[in-house]
Amino acid sequence: MAKRLGERLIEAGLTTPGAVEQALEHQKITGHKLGDCLVDLGLLQEAALLRFLAAEFQTRFVSADKLAKAKIDTKVLDKLPVRLAEAQNVLPLAVDPERQLLSVVAAEPQNQALLDEIALVTGMSEVYAYVGLRSAIAAAIRKHYYGDPTAFTALLEGGPTPGAAPRRPDTPSNTGVHETGQTGRSTTTGRGVPSMQMRLETDARMRLQRPSGGTPSARSATQRREPGGPRGLISDTDYVETLSILVGVLEQDRPRHRGHSAQLARQAGIVGQRMGMPHKELAALSIAAYLHDLGKPSERHFSLASNAANPEWKAQAKASCRAPTKLFETVHLPAQVNTILAQLYEAWDGSGTPQGAKGEDITLGARILAAVDSFLELTKNPGNAHGRVLTKEQALEHLRKNAGVLYDPVVADIVCQLQSGELLRHRLASDGRQVLIAEQDEAARGELLEAVLKQDLVAHALSTLDGALDGLARQDCDVLVVSLRLGQTEVLELLQVARSTPESAGLPIAVVGEPDAATRDRLLMAGATAVLTPADKPAVAKAVRAMLEDRVLHNGPGRVVRGSFDELPPRELLHTLGGGRKSGRLQLRHHTLEGYLHLEHGRVVYASFGGHAGEPALQALLRMKQADFQYDPDALLLEMPHLDQDLEALAGALTAA
Repeated sequence: MAKRLGERLIEAGLTTPGAVEQALEHQKITGHKLGDCLVDLGLLQEAALLRFLAAEFQTRFVSADKLAKAKIDTKVLDKLPVRLAEAQNVLPLAVDPERQLLSVVAAEPQNQALLDEIALVTGMSEVYAYVGLRSAIAAAIRKHYYGDPTAFTALLEGGPTPGAAPRRPDTPSNTGVHETGQTGRSTTTGRGVPSMQMRLETDARMRLQRPSGGTPSARSATQRREPGGPRGLISDTDYVETLSILVGVLEQDRPRHRGHSAQLARQAGIVGQRMGMPHKELAALSIAAYLHDLGKPSERHFSLASNAANPEWKAQAKASCRAPTKLFETVHLPAQVNTILAQLYEAWDGSGTPQGAKGEDITLGARILAAVDSFLELTKNPGNAHGRVLTKEQALEHLRKNAGVLYDPVVADIVCQLQSGELLRHRLASDGRQVLIAEQDEAARGELLEAVLKQDLVAHALSTLDGALDGLARQDCDVLVVSLRLGQTEVLELLQVARSTPESAGLPIAVVGEPDAATRDRLLMAGATAVLTPADKPAVAKAVRAMLEDRVLHNGPGRVVRGSFDELPPRELLHTLGGGRKSGRLQLRHHTLEGYLHLEHGRVVYASFGGHAGEPALQALLRMKQADFQYDPDALLLEMPHLDQDLEALAGALTAA
């Protein structure tokens, strides 16, 4: 007998038996399908369910977000009568008149009788069906057929899905993977101090769970706070994105620095993440990157490299280094931002300005910004103190030569890896997936990170459990590795909360340590995927790789990877994606010029640029010499494919050109 959907989802690690039971009770009330009920109740992510179903039905999926943004021609909608669309939960997406092919999104793409009926009604030779959720398709029908602009509001803002029963406030969103018998225990220690359980539940569950009913207290973003009270409802991410837009507009009038701050923020963030900076410090680093030039003389761009080459520039930099802080003194910037901005021109050997701080007395964020800013200044700005633009190799040589003099040697080495394209190629090859390691001991952390990197994985290491908590909250890791040195009780409680949250219920979590037999059993019962012995780091790394491969096999999502042609030239970018037989969307943007290539297994099947599509768009994109790019491995092509060109052959043509 074929297994039911709930059993298959549990086996895939996407949900828990308790969640399925809760969804089945909800199904009795609503009559909805089990998968829809799981999503309605916030017990399973829509994308996770759709990836699973798409793999089972040998098709692709369309999320609610994609359906909300889709532009569907009225001629396409006219092909399928609205009554049939509503009755069968089907929405037409596109028509290929040459092949007489109609693409639709359906709740039951495996229903061949339905597809045959649609082909008969529409007069098409073939119908290709994507899979989507009933609620999303119903909303899409209301939007596209009836012109309802609010059709997706509840779905995309986290409100209750139409027909979904509200969840009781005192009802947990999920039960753990295993019952531990500890649900009734106190959330404070014997000393009256909030335990790790309370901290994780308030800081992780409220950020990880999908908001229920639009309650303000259930916001998923980290709230910024100012001294003395709440700052408001703007999140760190929103704040940084707002700065990105505003500073980008200001830089439009400075051709030599157009897009500079955004590039600095992104690249510095990658270096900071590689060095294990926690989320709050990464946010401060991004804010400082966007603010670092504001209020300073527009005719010059100061950097550690230029200041070291010209004493006059160094004196001017000293006079103006606090300008951004003064400009924003009423904004209550985080203390880390002010420190980074104040120390941006300090040098590792103490030869910088304004205070001559040296070594690790300079905050890490300032050391990172200084190195990345100097590289960009040398390679992008002909008005630097050297009076010319250096080649990438010359600028890298400058970083290597001045490591331990102007720059933190560790930071300089990572920046060199980043600018050589090594990190970016690695992230593209892994579809943006990454491993997060939390280990208290510095030596053990370094050894474990090195072993995992040797397995050809992208990995970042942190020294505290807060780092692991941030990774869970941002859904920013695909395998979590946690050391028992961080505290046996704390690790157990982290596992309990992670497994009770839909977004991390199926996340592989490896615990590294040598517990006794009873503790090992407790860790496994609490949801640890494996308990690994720390002595054999290569064995731990191999086990982590196996966990990641299993997650990919069960349709674990990829992540958007961002970069620029400065870091990875177009030929190398196309070669990396083509050689890896990648699928997804490669978006290219340079100022106001924007377009994209859609890839299927290393071949270009669609191109769009400046309102044009097809071969002309492809050639225009290939002629771009400068661009920022982002690769989304999970992007869906709603238009009909109209190209079939090998990406590696195109990369070879660029080399010849």
